Amino acid sequence: MSVETRQKIPVPRRSFLWSLNETSGEILTHVGPTEFTPSANDRIVKSNGRGGYEQARMEACPFVVARDGEYVLLQNPVTHKDEDGGANGSYVPGGNKEKSLEMGTTRVIPGPCAFPLWPGQSAEVRNAHKLGANHYLLVEVVSDVDEQAPYYELVRRSAEQASVVIEADAGDDEEDATPEAERRRLVIGQRIVIQGRHTQLFIPPTGIEVVPAIEERADEGDGVANLPGPQADELISLLQQVESGLTVRQFSVLKNELRHRTEIQSAHRAIMLTALDDAWNTRGAARKSRGGPATEQLDPYARKAVVLGPKNYCILFDADGNPRIVRGPARVFPGPHDRFLHRGSRRRVYDAYELSENQALWLRIITPISREELAKRLPAGFALELDRYPAGHELLVRGRPSVFFPFIEAEIINPRTGEPHVGNDHDEVVVDAIGIDQKSGIYVRDLRTGMVKMVRGETTYLVDPRHEAHVQRRVPADHWNLWIAHGETQKRVEKDVLTPWALSVIVPNNEAILITSRHGRRVVVGPRTELLEYEEQLTPLRLAKGVSKDGHQSVTTCFLRVQGGRLADNFEVESADYVRLKVRLGVAGHFEGEPEAWFSVEDPVKLLADVLRARLRRGARKHPATKLLASFPDVVEETLFGEDGKLSFPENGMTIDAVDVLSCQIADAELARAFADVQREAVALQLKDEQAARRLVSSRLKDALDAEESTLQQRAHGRLAETQRLELEDEHGIEQRRIELTATRAELEQARRHEAQTRDGDFDRTQKSATAELQAKLRQLAAEAEARAAEIVGSVRLSQAETEAEVIRKTAMTQAEADAVRLRAIEKELVGALQSAADSEVMKAAAQNMNLVALLGGRTPAELFGHLLQGTPLQRTVEGMKGRSGEPS
Repeated sequence: MSVETRQKIPVPRRSFLWSLNETSGEILTHVGPTEFTPSANDRIVKSNGRGGYEQARMEACPFVVARDGEYVLLQNPVTHKDEDGGANGSYVPGGNKEKSLEMGTTRVIPGPCAFPLWPGQSAEVRNAHKLGANHYLLVEVVSDVDEQAPYYELVRRSAEQASVVIEADAGDDEEDATPEAERRRLVIGQRIVIQGRHTQLFIPPTGIEVVPAIEERADEGDGVANLPGPQADELISLLQQVESGLTVRQFSVLKNELRHRTEIQSAHRAIMLTALDDAWNTRGAARKSRGGPATEQLDPYARKAVVLGPKNYCILFDADGNPRIVRGPARVFPGPHDRFLHRGSRRRVYDAYELSENQALWLRIITPISREELAKRLPAGFALELDRYPAGHELLVRGRPSVFFPFIEAEIINPRTGEPHVGNDHDEVVVDAIGIDQKSGIYVRDLRTGMVKMVRGETTYLVDPRHEAHVQRRVPADHWNLWIAHGETQKRVEKDVLTPWALSVIVPNNEAILITSRHGRRVVVGPRTELLEYEEQLTPLRLAKGVSKDGHQSVTTCFLRVQGGRLADNFEVESADYVRLKVRLGVAGHFEGEPEAWFSVEDPVKLLADVLRARLRRGARKHPATKLLASFPDVVEETLFGEDGKLSFPENGMTIDAVDVLSCQIADAELARAFADVQREAVALQLKDEQAARRLVSSRLKDALDAEESTLQQRAHGRLAETQRLELEDEHGIEQRRIELTATRAELEQARRHEAQTRDGDFDRTQKSATAELQAKLRQLAAEAEARAAEIVGSVRLSQAETEAEVIRKTAMTQAEADAVRLRAIEKELVGALQSAADSEVMKAAAQNMNLVALLGGRTPAELFGHLLQGTPLQRTVEGMKGRSGEPS
């Protein structure tokens, strides 16, 4: 060994060094603080990771250090007899011999701790597993578990939960606990789920190994892997745009555009949007980590629980393949051997089916279920007829509207493929009712009989995929243009048409079509819109066209004009003198009779032209050319219509209304010129004769006008003289009338003045008499009023006097009675004297006021006084006074 290898190697505190003696093969562990000088047979070694050793640098290695929140996975720990004094056995500074190791085992040593490694050992320091409320760890029992470990009790309790655990809003857990005998025993190979809702920090005990989340990460990309090729390529391009740098607004616009891409299935759109959100969040997290404090990363061993919203669910399978559907809202922690279904999901999450009134789902029962249980799983109000539904029974669940969650006893069938469907692509399986407007319809095939029926609008029809299928009708381009484009020219096509709607044929006014099928035929006369059954089609007609309707040129149509039809035809006829004439006729007609007979002839135009030509040619041979040229319309009328004036075709009910001769000329050019010259000369002579006749008529008319003008002038002079005479007579009569009116006016004025004077005198006399009479009446009324007033005043005063006298009388009587009571004990003489004195006073008082009272009462004082004192002790005094005065008592 070189000098360099024999140098002293310092081993500081908390460091160690392995030295191999090449002679004995013993490996010493030098623990600091110490100093080691290797000999010629010593070699500094380290573990090569394969169970052997290799040359190492001549320097000490630090202790294995685990801080708080960390733990050490120690391979090949020391045996229990050698582990006293430290986490990995006792040691002394300096050289230490090898320890007995438990080869092939692993021990978990939680921090804080620090220790050296013995030859044959290796260690891995890991962070303690930090879990959120929605995270969990999957651990496996690999050996005997250390029951003294801090988290052993948590592992034991978690091992009792052998199935999925759900935490809903109410906080209830659904747990399948193991039997009581198995709760305390952990079996090697057993997998256990450690939930983050039970602990936020986890350090596995010895004998427990954390299973990496490799399988779960592979499953999370399953949705992207299921994308079709074009969508996958587009997603890669979009992800590159996000990674290259987009603003928030640009990213929002990008997502909105993708969200409205109807050509992409909804499930594929959801996967693409989720991938974009993940890329955006990852980019934002990376930006924050570069520009700000480091953010806490998810533990690499942690797995995410499935978080379900109110309209979400997930599907799990246990070790036996039994499925289970969990509805939200919930947090779903799978069991140790459970696995989620990823196919067609959004990170293991499926959306519930939102059904409207016009939507339905096709269900197939795969496990027998009772009516009561099935009613709980179907929308409220769904009618169920059977007491128990066997496997294979199919239902069509229609919305009310409602939110539908699948259940284990049934599977959803894709109406297009007939296969079970799982996924978020609801558009593929939701059966939508077809809205049919007033002039449309659809074809529906009965899958049991194969018959196709037509459903007419105005309605909404839901095709039952169990027994029916919506049929599309393929129409060749030529048939489409004949049937549909005739009334709607904008719908003309060049390729075959495959339409989901019933064929709607617009029949214009005064036109008819013949519809045929295996059941028969029928004629439809416009204006109207007619829907064709699935097997119905229109009968075509080939109508001759062109200048000459001889059938060499034709047009195909399915529409026959039944009223107001017009056509023109050119042909030649020959006269009796063998002159050929070119004739152009205009024909107008209509159809009548049985409508189905209208379509008996394929080309009614050619039939009409052939009949007209044959008859007119036969009739023209009876007349010379000059007559034909002069009166060919009469010949046509006589030849075609005859005596009854009607031309009909019983073959198809066609009737000719009128025939117009549009032109008739000689076919031979030279002969035509000769006829034209003769006709021209005849016309010139006729024009000259007509001109001379018009001049004669003009002269006669002028003479008659002159005579009439002279007569009119004479009559005008006579009328003028007569007018002047009448004017003079009128002026004389007016003057005479004016004089008479003046005289009459003077007489009337004189009479009016006399009458006014007479009327004034009569008025003065009448006024004086009325004034005197009025004054007399006023005086009489005044006297009556004064008398009435005096009477009223007297009655009032009398009433007042009577009232006062009554008051005085009652007062006197009261006082007398009182005095009588007081003086009853006095002697009779004294009483008489006092009574006399009292009577005297009363008489004095009465005498003073008697005149006024007597005046008001209308009586004498003696009468009034006697009346007042009647029935009193003073009555005798009054009677004595009357006796003295000589009046009768």
